[in-house]
Amino acid sequence: MTALGTGSTVRPHDKKRIGSLDGVRGLCAMVVVITHVAFSTGVVLGSESGPPQKGIWSILSVGAEVGLGPFFILSGMLLYKPFARATLGGARKPVLGEFFLRRGLRLMPAYWLLTAVCLLLLNFSSINSIWYVLRPILLMQDYDYVWYAGMDPTWTIPTEAQFYLVLPLLAWLMHWLAGRVVDPARKIRRMMIPLAVMIVVGFLFTGYMHMESMGPWPPEYWWPFSRLGLFGIGMGMAILSVRAEQSPGEMPALYRLAIRRPNLFWVGALVAYLVNCTSPLGKWGTWDYGTPQFAMLQHISFLAFAFLLMVPLVAPDASSPLMDRVLTNRPTRFLGRISYGIYLWHFVVMYLWFQSGSIFGAPPVPAAFLVGKVGFWEMLAVVVAGTLVLATVSYYFFERPLLNWGERVIKKRRDARSAADTGGSRPAVEENEPKRASV
Repeated sequence: MTALGTGSTVRPHDKKRIGSLDGVRGLCAMVVVITHVAFSTGVVLGSESGPPQKGIWSILSVGAEVGLGPFFILSGMLLYKPFARATLGGARKPVLGEFFLRRGLRLMPAYWLLTAVCLLLLNFSSINSIWYVLRPILLMQDYDYVWYAGMDPTWTIPTEAQFYLVLPLLAWLMHWLAGRVVDPARKIRRMMIPLAVMIVVGFLFTGYMHMESMGPWPPEYWWPFSRLGLFGIGMGMAILSVRAEQSPGEMPALYRLAIRRPNLFWVGALVAYLVNCTSPLGKWGTWDYGTPQFAMLQHISFLAFAFLLMVPLVAPDASSPLMDRVLTNRPTRFLGRISYGIYLWHFVVMYLWFQSGSIFGAPPVPAAFLVGKVGFWEMLAVVVAGTLVLATVSYYFFERPLLNWGERVIKKRRDARSAADTGGSRPAVEENEPKRASV
C-alpha cells in the first residue's frame, strides 16, 4: 500500500484522497485473491477442457485479471509526483537517499520474510544449490526463471524494484526536456514524451511475447516491459495533478470532466472489465495464452480499466457518494493498509490448504495441477481468513515498525543537516511526499 507523507499542512481534500487510494488498494488486493483462487480451483481452465466449467462465473473470473493494473498506476503516480512538483513548480527535489530507503523498506523486508517462509516450509526439499536460495532473494527469479511454491505472484516485486531504480533517471530526463522551454503547457507536453514511449514499448513487448515462435508462457513474459504503460499512465496523472494544484484555473480537461461526471469514469472502467471478460479474439472463460492480436486487445482493456478507475480518485475535488461509500469505509481502508501482505501471503495459505510442499513430505506441486482437490468456496474462505491474519500480523509487527524506523533515520539525518547548515534554516518537508509504495 502507499501512504502519503506528512506535510506541514494537509487539506481535508488531501485526506479524502488518501482514504480513497487506501480503499482502492484494498479492493484490488481482494480481487487478485479471488481471481487466483478461481484459477486454482477449476473455475477457470484452458479451452482444451471444453466450455467454461462454471459458466458466467468462469467468464467473470477471467476478466478480473484487470485488478492488478491499478497498483502499477498508483506506484507511477505517487512516486513520481514529488519529482513532477520539482520540475513544474520549483519545489525541492526528492533526496534520493531518502527515496531509496523508503522504497527499500517498503518492498523488500516483507518480501524477504515471505521468501524465507516459502523456502523453509514449501520448497525446502527442492533446494539443490545456494543459487536456488539466492535467486529470489536477489530478485532474479524473473530472469533465471524458476517456480517457487507460495511465491507465485511475486514476479511483480522485481518489476516494482526496477521501476524504483529507473524512476530517478526518468525524472531527470523529463526535467531536462521540460527545462528547455518556459511555457507550462509546453513543459508538460515535453514531459509526456518519455511516457508515450513507455506505453508504446508496453504494447510492442506484449505482442512480441505472444508470437507463435515464443510459445505459451515464455520466461520473458514476466519481465517488466509489458507493465511500462501502466507506470507511464500513473506518471502522466502525477503531472496533470501537479498542474491542477498549481493552476486551478487551468485544470486539465480530463480532470474537469472527472469533477463533473466522476461516476462516468467508473462506468467506463466497468465496460473495460466486461470487454476483458469476453476475451476478444480468444475463447470466453478460459486461460488460453492467446495470439498477439488477442494479447494486444487484452492489454488495451487492462490499461483502460486501471486508467478509468483511477482518474476520479486523483482529480482534485472529484468525488461521488458511490466512491466514498465503497472506498472510504473503515473495513476497506484497513484492507488497503495491509494490502501488500494480502498480495504476498495468499498463495502460501493456498498451498498449505492443498497440503502441497516440503512440510508435507514431498516437493510442492503447482496450483494448476491441484485443480479439483478443493472447491472454490471452501478455498476462498480459508485463503481470505488465513491471509488477513498473516497480512495483519506482518503489517503491524514487521512492516510498520521498519517503516517507522526508516522515518526516524530520515528525520535524524535531516536534523543533522539542518544543524550543520550555516544559514540555520531547515528544508521544508515536501507536502504529500510518498513514503511507501504499492505492489
